[in-house]
Amino acid sequence: MEITFNYNFQDFIINLDNNAIIFGQDSLYKINFINNLIDGFNGRMNNILINGNKINSNDFNIVYIDEENDFSKEFKFTKNNTLKQLIYNDIINKINTDKLINYTNEIFDIIDNKVNTLLDKKINKFSDNNLSFEIEIPDINSIIDKFTNIYIDDMLINSNDVTKSTKRKLLYKLYFLDIKNNLDKKNIIIINNFDAYLNSNEKINLLNDINKMSNDNCHFILTTSSNIFEYINLEKFSVYKLTNKLLSLNKIDEAIKLYLLKNEYHNDVDFNIFCLENENLILQDEIINIKKNIFNIYPHFISKILNSTYIKVVLSKPSNITCEYIICDSKNIQKLFLEICKQFID
Repeated sequence: MEITFNYNFQDFIINLDNNAIIFGQDSLYKINFINNLIDGFNGRMNNILINGNKINSNDFNIVYIDEENDFSKEFKFTKNNTLKQLIYNDIINKINTDKLINYTNEIFDIIDNKVNTLLDKKINKFSDNNLSFEIEIPDINSIIDKFTNIYIDDMLINSNDVTKSTKRKLLYKLYFLDIKNNLDKKNIIIINNFDAYLNSNEKINLLNDINKMSNDNCHFILTTSSNIFEYINLEKFSVYKLTNKLLSLNKIDEAIKLYLLKNEYHNDVDFNIFCLENENLILQDEIINIKKNIFNIYPHFISKILNSTYIKVVLSKPSNITCEYIICDSKNIQKLFLEICKQFID
């Protein structure tokens, strides 16, 4: 499945045959890019084509998870959250809500009268202002919301002892349960900074869970600003870098080709002419082998390049560190990564 997405007067192509992960530093451009992508899937904007055709938003179930999604709000048993989508409607259909609300309000009316009698005697009698107390229960959601506390390992959710990573992992379990139950539509799950608050092992476990869930009916679009390229299964993910444009990892092929051509170039003709005359001599198998070695031996280099706006390619650690850098173990490798950086860093 190929997504053609128009944003900011530019066309972007995302290969979603499996999943996609977008690297790049957090920015307003990145946030707007994601928001416009979501609006396109939801039919609020006419900026998306699927395999060249206009999208029918009714064919898709779009789930958006941001790093700031509130755990307690999503797990509260209330009307407009994820937990409600799983069990709320079924239970509400079995409850006589009018009878329950009337009975509850009868009890709270008694409490109101007691409290207001006390206020009248103790405060209002000596005050220029009239203070009153009223418990409002307009619907069943108000009752459930007021009396639902969430505990993790016997600790109330607002406890500082419950870590953000724990809340994050439980949130994913909740979202993914809802996705598994939705079989009628194609699921597109967009997670901004999917690895926020997670340690390395937790990121690996989450990616494995995502790989297991992915199929023709379930696709993920993840973003990250972390150096986690080495954890990505390239058979499961298309990889991109977002700056003010979207760059596919496949651009590394062009970098390798230029590296090979420059190794053979001897200044006797113009380099552009030399490329035109000799680029057909570069075998695709040679490019593939070099690329495999890069991904196997230097995945941390690729991570840094995908997340950097400026990077130094050096042979030893700089004495004065002013920006991101990678250390190559030979001049030959340095030349290769200089070409890669030119493709991915303006």
